Amino acid sequence: MNGIRVLLVDDHPVIRALLRQVLEAYSDIVIVAEAEDGEEAVNLATIHQPAVVLIDLHLPRLSGVEATKLIRLQSPGTAIIGLTAGEPDDREIEIISAGASAVLNKADVFQELYPSITKAVRLASFYPAHLNKSAAASSD
Repeated sequence: MNGIRVLLVDDHPVIRALLRQVLEAYSDIVIVAEAEDGEEAVNLATIHQPAVVLIDLHLPRLSGVEATKLIRLQSPGTAIIGLTAGEPDDREIEIISAGASAVLNKADVFQELYPSITKAVRLASFYPAHLNKSAAASSD
């Protein structure tokens, strides 16, 4: 499978379907799996080793923040993009601190999703996992 391997994580099937629909328009994106909770996300990330995980901040069984921490430990080369539907809150800061490359509002997925994925992949491959995320952020 060639292309940017993506794992979709959201507890709402309609949101996952929307994300899939948006991403299927790009020939260089491959959806490798979908998860509906944080525990499933960690397991699928370990199995599929995606280049990018798109993960909702608010998930059952294991929050998006906690899942991000575990995914980063098990798959340090995987870029993670947090997704939120609400007003900015502390979870956005927490998921960035946990290792996410960015946080997107779900209302902006049509315009921002693909550029965010390609940027996250570039940064993840340019800055090895052992380097501080702040070094990557300062290059923008």
